[in-house]
Amino acid sequence: MKRPTPESVKLATYIHEFLTGYAPVHLTTSEHTLKNYKTSLSLYLVFLQEECGITPSKLNIGCFSLESIEEWVKWIKEKRGCSAQTCNIRLGAIRTFMKYLGERNIAYLSAYEASCTIPSMKVPKRKVSGLSKAAVKQLLEIPDLSTKTGRRDLTFMILLYSTAARLDEVLSLKMQDLHLDLRKPYVSIIGKGHKRRTLYLMPKTVAHLKKYIAEYHGKTPDPDSYLFYSRNIGTSGKMTQPAIDKMLKKHAKAAHLLCGDVPSDLHAHQFRH
Repeated sequence: MKRPTPESVKLATYIHEFLTGYAPVHLTTSEHTLKNYKTSLSLYLVFLQEECGITPSKLNIGCFSLESIEEWVKWIKEKRGCSAQTCNIRLGAIRTFMKYLGERNIAYLSAYEASCTIPSMKVPKRKVSGLSKAAVKQLLEIPDLSTKTGRRDLTFMILLYSTAARLDEVLSLKMQDLHLDLRKPYVSIIGKGHKRRTLYLMPKTVAHLKKYIAEYHGKTPDPDSYLFYSRNIGTSGKMTQPAIDKMLKKHAKAAHLLCGDVPSDLHAHQFRH
């Protein structure tokens, strides 16, 4: 086995630092997006090895040329069966990494600029159906309020619905992001690109949040605790998106039997519409 070249070691280090340090701290807290970065880079390395005969020990900046990236996009579409939308997502992940490389080493900047010239594939627009008022009303009546979990589920859905925030934005909320005792109560959300925005709350939402906080966080909540936290990890770990997806679908199936407007395969994004 040949020893890795100095440049391959340098690029491997950049990939590791991007995935484990830079992306989760400076780009996003979304587990889904972070997984996309990792999957896209892994697929690119597989492509280089299987289609170009370039092993990780031979990695160099030439591997990220315009032609190579174009061939990779074609490869994941034709040989991996990826849809146009998935191809665009994967391409975006590679571009983000290339930008990171260019910012760390000016010698790689031209490769990033070249990657930006690759056009995205055309994707048919899909209409996301929202929830009718009847559907929302029925859905919010499903959680069993005689149980602690039911009260939590109701609070979560009310907050998600009233703010129209993204799922990860709500899951990433910490106690220090809530300002409920002001004349105009609000939550401070960190969105895409780590941009912070203010979302004001209705009195009903505030009332449910205060009851939930008293029950789940006590009289003196830790400012660094996640609002909706994992039972297994505790307040230092937020609930996962799969856990929320499972919860929403459970309540949606029950609500669908009573109101046909409630989709049985409900997902969080529909609350935004």
